Amino acid sequence: MLQRALLRHTAFLGETGRLAGAISRNWLVGIRQTNPAILDMFRDRELAPYRDLLPWSGEFAGKYLTGAHAIYQVTQNAELLAYVQSFLDELLSLQAPDGYLGCYRQECRLTGAFSQQPEKSGCTWDAWSHYHIMYGLYVWYQETGDRRCWDAVLRIAHLFLRSFYGQKPSLVSIGNSEMNLAVYHMFALLYRETGEEQYLDFARHIEEDLRSPQAGDYLRLALAGQEFYQGPKPRWESLHVIMGFAELYRATNDEQYLQAACQIVNSILRTDVHNTGAFSTEEQAVGHPYQNGNIETCCVVAFNALAAQVYSLTGNPLLADHLERSHYNAVLGYYSPTGRWSTYNTPMDGVKCANYHSIVFQSRPGSPELNCCSVNAPRGVGLIASWALMEEEGTLYINQYEAMQAQTQAGLSISIGGDYPCGCRVTVQLDGGVRQKIRFRIPSWSRQTIVQLGQEEFRPAPGAYWELERQWSGETLLFAFDFTPRLEPGARDYQDCYSVLAGPVLYAWDRARNPALPFGPPALSSRQLLQSKPQRAEDGAIVLRLPGGAELVDFQHAGVSGSAYQTWLPVAGEP
Repeated sequence: MLQRALLRHTAFLGETGRLAGAISRNWLVGIRQTNPAILDMFRDRELAPYRDLLPWSGEFAGKYLTGAHAIYQVTQNAELLAYVQSFLDELLSLQAPDGYLGCYRQECRLTGAFSQQPEKSGCTWDAWSHYHIMYGLYVWYQETGDRRCWDAVLRIAHLFLRSFYGQKPSLVSIGNSEMNLAVYHMFALLYRETGEEQYLDFARHIEEDLRSPQAGDYLRLALAGQEFYQGPKPRWESLHVIMGFAELYRATNDEQYLQAACQIVNSILRTDVHNTGAFSTEEQAVGHPYQNGNIETCCVVAFNALAAQVYSLTGNPLLADHLERSHYNAVLGYYSPTGRWSTYNTPMDGVKCANYHSIVFQSRPGSPELNCCSVNAPRGVGLIASWALMEEEGTLYINQYEAMQAQTQAGLSISIGGDYPCGCRVTVQLDGGVRQKIRFRIPSWSRQTIVQLGQEEFRPAPGAYWELERQWSGETLLFAFDFTPRLEPGARDYQDCYSVLAGPVLYAWDRARNPALPFGPPALSSRQLLQSKPQRAEDGAIVLRLPGGAELVDFQHAGVSGSAYQTWLPVAGEP
């Protein structure tokens, strides 16, 4: 199994680092002041008149913590760390003596009922919200060692132990199973961390619930080889339940859990990942990616988090290829370059709207900008830190080639330079006098990669790891990746259209960048496309400039001004 490389320090110096810094400054720091209900909903849960809450309002604080942690992994921003610590201080003070850390009155705790109607269950996602708070507290405990966070997680867990199974209701009985059963992931994680059988027993009870008619039966169906979209609960929230399979495999070495997790991830990759690297159509799997329905940010984040887990268990470089493509397109593309807002829906063709425009129904007094996606989007950007540099039994894996600097605990200094993912040339300097085996990911899209190390030249195979071992004392490797543009054919709604990619980047026709040309993309010449090279524009965008004045722009920057764009394009000539 791979794990994230233990680093003394790390600095992402390219577009990812710049965006993460903007998210930290312009969204994460200050959220308590700009959207005070994020914590006040817990403070006044017993006060009438009760707040008009969404079924999932209690998730916002937990998703915020998880996203802030992911961004902190990229930025190491001291101001963000201090701000989150003050946020944690206040959140922890709002936990009830019995462990409850939700936003509903006493009679409604973990029953599925709103405070206004305690007699009516099956309405809220209270267990789901506790799952996100538990996970957010857990990752910050791992980061800081703050025992209060861990103790709060355990108190919530024991509230669940006292509230469900045995002679008490089953967790599935409170409704919304694909959401509320997500605590399965946390109980699997708690068992892995502590070895205490009570947590494993609770997870086993949830597995029994999963087989009920109200739930998704993910484990049995995956082991039977069924495609995820064919199951009874193919919504994105289910992926958080499935993350529990990966954790239980880590804890028990039971192969059925790994087999199920791999089957589900591979099924989604086969059937439901769009050309942007984004999962979901209308918030779930539908069996094909050629429909321009809503592509929700939360779905992208959840699938990538699951894919990163499965990658760490298998070391499959093709999963790292997916994570890279999704990162540079779906993920960076759902954020404003300012870091101030993200989208709910980031379509393949269309316009990018701020989430608080698309899902304004989630806005409430005191939380005008809070919604499921606004608090979740930062996690997607910061996920790159969970797979960029990995290690296994002394072997270092280098998976990403954007400019960065890092130093491992063993003293190996890593400096990656170049203008990736615009430029095809990347330098990797390794220093520190450390002898180490290193595996470099050679992306499957780079059909002809050339690596120079001094007078030596190598041509590693695509879609695999290339390995070197030596004493690293200032050597510099020069990678020349194959950035020849590629045309990927569409189907169904996009029959006879193509996606244009160079390196990991998807390119789009943006109306605002082609004002002198007629509305809508002309039939692009396949010969000219295949001969074009990515260039960095003055505004930081990556463009493909074609004869006749046409310009395609990287998906991250497509539609940033509110203009219409398209990624499925007509192409003239034989692709």
